[in-house]
Amino acid sequence: MQKNLNKTLYSEQLFKVWSEKKELLPIEDYFIKKYFSNKKAKTLEAGTGGGRIIFEIEKLGFINLEAFDYVEKMISFCNNKKQHLKSSIKFKTADATYLNEYQTEEFEYLIYLQQVLCFIDKEKLPEALKEAHRIGKEESLYIFSFLNWDSKIYNPILSVLVNFLRILRIEKINKYKLPWLNINEKFNWRFLNKNQPNNLWFKEKHILEILKNNGFSIIEIKSKINSSDKIGHIHIACKKAN
Repeated sequence: MQKNLNKTLYSEQLFKVWSEKKELLPIEDYFIKKYFSNKKAKTLEAGTGGGRIIFEIEKLGFINLEAFDYVEKMISFCNNKKQHLKSSIKFKTADATYLNEYQTEEFEYLIYLQQVLCFIDKEKLPEALKEAHRIGKEESLYIFSFLNWDSKIYNPILSVLVNFLRILRIEKINKYKLPWLNINEKFNWRFLNKNQPNNLWFKEKHILEILKNNGFSIIEIKSKINSSDKIGHIHIACKKAN
């Protein structure tokens, strides 16, 4: 079985920085406060990491919260923090592509921020979206975020270089699957090596089409709140359509 390199990265090199992150980003705060108005609604966060978002939502007064991550070490950290904070959040170790831990039509609000779906292989993205759709109640609300291909002017050049090397190594090519260039704010000098962790990047029109084709109705899309924000992420509010 092939090793999940992103999972290993978050279990090791990125664990400390992600477990210590706090507070909502301005654009996250905007979407959550605008669309999640019922603080009694059953709410789930996918890819919680160290619980940065879900603990902040609890501070806002939400009382029926759950979260999962596929990194066991992150969930252990969250459960320890939960005890310290006397929190009622339910944490589970789970994979976004197979959420058998959760019932069909269980949640009213679902949070897929921190670009969690960008760490999944392109072939498994439909599985993750199918599961997200399944566990949402009728007309449930979702907030997604994705890496924005157009936010980095070097992405097309990097893609050509990386995929040329993939061809030489007889590997699958994927224009929008790129290696991490920075890890823990340090340049990843091995980014062209074989077996590097990768992320999926999306053009806005492509991810909107993918979401619509998987049963989501688009409500709002934003890349930034004001002119000073970076546009590295695409944030999308959706409703379960069918």
